[in-house]
Amino acid sequence: MSTQEIAYFTDSVNTLIEGKLILIDKHIAQVLKCVAASPTLCGTLSETVKTMSYATEFSRARVTWTRSDGTVECSLKLPVDRNRLFAFVVCLLTEVDAGRRNILDFLKEYYYAGDNDRSYARFAEEVLKPFKQAGEALLSDIDPVGLNNQYVEQAQQFFKAEKIYVDSAVTAKIFDEMEAIRRKVVDKQLSDISEREYNTASEYLVNAMYLKNPKIISVSFLAYKYVALKYPDTEAHVRAIADMLSKVL
Repeated sequence: MSTQEIAYFTDSVNTLIEGKLILIDKHIAQVLKCVAASPTLCGTLSETVKTMSYATEFSRARVTWTRSDGTVECSLKLPVDRNRLFAFVVCLLTEVDAGRRNILDFLKEYYYAGDNDRSYARFAEEVLKPFKQAGEALLSDIDPVGLNNQYVEQAQQFFKAEKIYVDSAVTAKIFDEMEAIRRKVVDKQLSDISEREYNTASEYLVNAMYLKNPKIISVSFLAYKYVALKYPDTEAHVRAIADMLSKVL
């Protein structure tokens, strides 16, 4: 067993969760390839399907009820057992991958939330995230520290903070300073790596300002400052941003 199994599984499922619906075929194929390549996951899947029928599990998972207007709605209740949940979702994804189940029809029937994108987001929340947790739990013996939920909860608590109020005029001024820096930076012949680094740092700070989490703003500004100060004539603008942030953080 290798920690690469964990990284491969987590990355592939994250891509499926966060990806666009239009790319779902590609992302599902990658997840199934990952499961097949992992001795741990593949072994668990093989042992589990020996004692479970996917068709029976799907029938049990299917819950229907009639609304007051007479329309019938459906939802799926995933198996409680971790191994069965994992195997159930693998079988479901295999059906979609093989073309035996149309994903749009499936989402409309079981996870409809107004439109295709919101329905997919609901499916990701109610199916793919529990699937990811089950897979990581199966892989936890490889790296128990890396998958220790105690550390995850500790980190979540560390970054948790009440939103602060930032005057829209202040935010606009910060963005003006960032734009002034951007104009100085784009004049340079940046390598692809440097351009990606600058754009990433800028994007993080902009979104941190909208998020209004003071801890995220602070760390995003540290990264942005580090990148921006690599370029000439940016110091005054960076200092102006720092001064404005010091009054709200």
